[in-house]
Amino acid sequence: MSKFYTLLCLLILVVLSSNAQIKEFKESVKIPNPVCYSSGKVEKARIPPPKDFLLKSGEQPKCSIEVDYFGFTPEAKAAFQHAVDIWETMVKSEIPIRMKATWSDKLATDVLGSCGPETYYKNFKDAPYKDRYYPVAIAEKIANRELNGESRYDMIANFSSKINWYFGNDLETLDDKHDFITVVLHEIAHGLGFTGFFFVDEDDGLGAYGYYNFGDATSFDVLVGREATATIQLLDTAHYANLSTELKDALQSRKLYATSPIAMKRNDGNKPRLYAPLPFDDGSSIYHLRDITYPNGTINSLMTHAIGLGEAIHDPGPLTLGIMDDIGWSNIFIRFDQVKDTEELKPLVFNGWFESDYDVKAGSPRVIYSLDDFESHSDTIVLADVLGDGMYSAIYIPEDTAKNISYYIEVQDTMDRKRTAPALAPKEYYSIHIGEDNENPVISHEEIPYFILTEDQQQVVAIVDDNLGIDTVYVNYFVNGNEQTAFPLSWDYGNHYSGNFPFQVNTLKDGDEITYAIFAVDGSKNQNSTRLPEGNDLFSFRIEEIFEPVSSYRNNFDQETPDFILYDFDVYTASGFANGALHSLHPYLAPKIDNAELDFSTFLKKPIILKDGGSMTFDEVVLVEPGAANSIYGESDFYDYVIVEGSKDLGTTWQPLADGYDSSDQPTWLTNYNGGIPKDEQDSETEGTSEWFVHRAITFTDNDFFVAGDTVLVRFRIYSDPYAAGWGWAIDNLKIQTPVSSDLTLLSPGEINVYPNPFSNNVTVQISNVQHESQIQVELYNALGQKIYATEVMGVIGEYSEEINLSGYRSGMFLIKVSQNGQTVLTKKLIKN
Repeated sequence: MSKFYTLLCLLILVVLSSNAQIKEFKESVKIPNPVCYSSGKVEKARIPPPKDFLLKSGEQPKCSIEVDYFGFTPEAKAAFQHAVDIWETMVKSEIPIRMKATWSDKLATDVLGSCGPETYYKNFKDAPYKDRYYPVAIAEKIANRELNGESRYDMIANFSSKINWYFGNDLETLDDKHDFITVVLHEIAHGLGFTGFFFVDEDDGLGAYGYYNFGDATSFDVLVGREATATIQLLDTAHYANLSTELKDALQSRKLYATSPIAMKRNDGNKPRLYAPLPFDDGSSIYHLRDITYPNGTINSLMTHAIGLGEAIHDPGPLTLGIMDDIGWSNIFIRFDQVKDTEELKPLVFNGWFESDYDVKAGSPRVIYSLDDFESHSDTIVLADVLGDGMYSAIYIPEDTAKNISYYIEVQDTMDRKRTAPALAPKEYYSIHIGEDNENPVISHEEIPYFILTEDQQQVVAIVDDNLGIDTVYVNYFVNGNEQTAFPLSWDYGNHYSGNFPFQVNTLKDGDEITYAIFAVDGSKNQNSTRLPEGNDLFSFRIEEIFEPVSSYRNNFDQETPDFILYDFDVYTASGFANGALHSLHPYLAPKIDNAELDFSTFLKKPIILKDGGSMTFDEVVLVEPGAANSIYGESDFYDYVIVEGSKDLGTTWQPLADGYDSSDQPTWLTNYNGGIPKDEQDSETEGTSEWFVHRAITFTDNDFFVAGDTVLVRFRIYSDPYAAGWGWAIDNLKIQTPVSSDLTLLSPGEINVYPNPFSNNVTVQISNVQHESQIQVELYNALGQKIYATEVMGVIGEYSEEINLSGYRSGMFLIKVSQNGQTVLTKKLIKN
């Protein structure tokens, strides 16, 4: 097994290109995206688009697929959009599906394209299967909300620029060309979820599945089974242990099928046959249909593993669409509130409704219950839509001896798909307790960060749950320590309660403090209650005022200031700094949860009236997790970053004043960040110092969002991805649209890298970016203060590097001084071994 794990670790190192991510992923499995191969043969075929597309007659599409193109020609874009238009009539989602498509010359000769989901999610709202991963586009469709955010793509695709393509949409593909629309349709299917986590490692002879951890599987993987009849699912560990030769044999058995109920219903009850060749084919096996079973020119041939010359297939086919439905593009949602505990024996009412992309099968909705936790016996209560309004209900009168009732909800749709709530019933189930209640309510609440006086009201929201039911929820609060009249929170839905602070906004001023606690009382005879926070602690937030706009601003942060929102940031003199600065949390936090993210920000409460060519400058130290090698801001592998943003609507929306950046922006930052990561860890423990300050300048109008005359709030923000983190961000000497002295030293200490330290014989001085033509002076002193080396270079601009040989000197301490235009920028102690 050691060889197997070593291979995986090496693969992850190659993929991530940053030791900042390794610990979290060192035993994870990054399955390559499926690829579409050229068969290399002429396989003439003409399959037109589906009727839904041909007959759409100007109707709105069922979803929106938004593509960002990189390197595409106009005719390639037009063909690509035609394929997108077809898929937009095939799958339904209220959430935009964002796709990155790259025209690449780096794909292998016989590879036409590749595509896959940008990430996967599990256990989100309404997820049909517990602990199973869904491609992000499906997860967002089911949850009906953005999970990736607008800054991340949902699908990532690459298409070969070396192929002789046919870009027409008339199905008249020439025999020496590949039909581009066909390949794009094929790859979009993979990006929409026709993929998963199975793989084979030939060196160790093991079959496996995994993503973040071994055992992770997708909604597609749930469908994969062996043999056409009496199918055994490959996720059934009683037959196919993960990391086993048995699973490997199954994965390359040539006898794998998709147990998709909808595809089977469209295929006369037959299971679609999957591509499972011997040996296993990375990028093709499992997540394609079998070529021999669905040959070119047939309606289900689009998702076979290879596409021939002259082959134009513009219809995904009923089997592909059936599988897509069953991996999550069509669903049954059970909308039943759990029945609460009761202190007295009384009739229990079950009611709720079902939502389905197909109709509910008559007679299938029911409650299945047990008085012994399903150990030996269960009974059924049929749920009926008595009024015909879609509300299903049933009344159950418990037996006199009943103390605990276990139950779950079950329903089928007209495509014979069964769903339960909870999803893993009867292994998991709901419970109803009959008898005296002594359980306190449970409250969760996200503390309010601050209240801006431009707002009319401040809402407080709490999630309050109780096994029996809630009687009242209320808030006690204080203004500057003076107790006010408590106010109630009203029930919104489910376990959500909310209300508004009743304070009079015109009586508040900048700097006032509001403190508060939330109370909940249940409906039991004992009136069980809970206070949050516990004990005598209080939540608190400050009143913040947006000041009058100014045309210029400066702050050296050497004293406390009311000018900034200081919730995630603070102004103080940190260790390693001689003076005050604006500091983020040190260290800043990472969620340590898959796909979670955090933002930490502060903004200047004085809006800036932008001038023509106006700019802001500041000194900074940035020690945040760097992205993968060659990644750029906006890509998924550009991990943590800092960014300066502006808002023209008092903070409702923010736009970048310049692209975000990370520790790799400066060699000094990157070297010190990576040097502080302990072995087998992922967070950097390096603490910032004023020696690493770098000067930054941003022109307000060098972007697509702001012009001279705009009145803009300025925000500084750290974005933190789920995993690694570091010290954070420090900002000093902020100047906004103020005159710059002509003799101002333009270099900052952090732009000068002196390495190695300690050194043996040679030490190098490297300056990353001399912005204006300068005189650079380097001086070296021994421990007695004697100057032993000096150099002066005129007219330096851009990068500067100099290696100093000290092999003739004994070991000990030295001092190096670097100056620009006669002004000292950096002094640093060096140790010679």
